[in-house]
Order: sequence, then C-alpha cells, then structure tokens
Amino acid sequence: MPALLQRYQDASEETRRQVDRLLAQDADDRAWAEQLGPVYRQRDVADLLGKSKQAVSADQGLLKLELRSGQVGYPVFQFDGRRVLPGVREVVETLTPSVATSWTIASWLSSPQPSWDGARPLDQLRAGRIEEVLAASRRVARTLAA
Repeated sequence: MPALLQRYQDASEETRRQVDRLLAQDADDRAWAEQLGPVYRQRDVADLLGKSKQAVSADQGLLKLELRSGQVGYPVFQFDGRRVLPGVREVVETLTPSVATSWTIASWLSSPQPSWDGARPLDQLRAGRIEEVLAASRRVARTLAA
C-alpha cells in the first residue's frame, strides 16, 4: 500500500483530482447498492414476469433506474416471487409525475420513515399495509408538487 500512496502523492494535481472523483463515485455507488440491493436487467424481469422485454420496457408501474452504465436496472426489492410486490405499481404511478428521477422513488421506498418507527415503505408493503403506504405516497407527491 505505501507504494500506491507514494504514486498518488507523486501524481499531478489533475490526476489526484480524477482519482478522488472516481473514489467518491465508487463510494456513492456502494452506498446506493447497500440501500437498494441488487437490480435485475430487463431480460431478467421479462423472464421473471413471463413478459416480453418490450412489455417490461413499456410497463409504467415498474420501478426502473437509469444506471451509470446507461443500462436500466429494476430493483429486486419490488418483486415478490414472480410478481410485482402489491402496492409498488401504485406507488410508482403516484410519485412519478412529482419526481425528477425514479431514484427518488427508490430512495423513498427503501428509507426508514419516522412515522412508522423507522420501518421503510417497502417493509410496510411486505406487511400488507398497502393503503397506508399509498396514502403516504400521495402526501409525498403533493408535497413535492407544491
């Protein structure tokens, strides 16, 4: 490790900035991966749901994330076996018009909420509290639209 540190210290200021930026980007990617978990590719979702890739792409009720690679990822957390977790479609459809990107929806679904004693909306959906989550998503949409 000392040799690597020495190479970094000997590098130009621009090179050090680029390395720092890449390391920060990697840390951000790892933080998102820890919060959201793995993602499926379009073909995986098509196989899982028994649909064509075109039908998956056109499905506005699926949570799709534009990845840094330019590909689209579908967070695994939105699926329950071979179906979409009940309530996810409605949450996605409710929040989509109010957010800049679907990453905001993914973050909301996977973030602890004080109003539910730290439970995530995703946890509430898995527990069958669909109406509570939908009501909360409507409140969030109204707040974001204001």
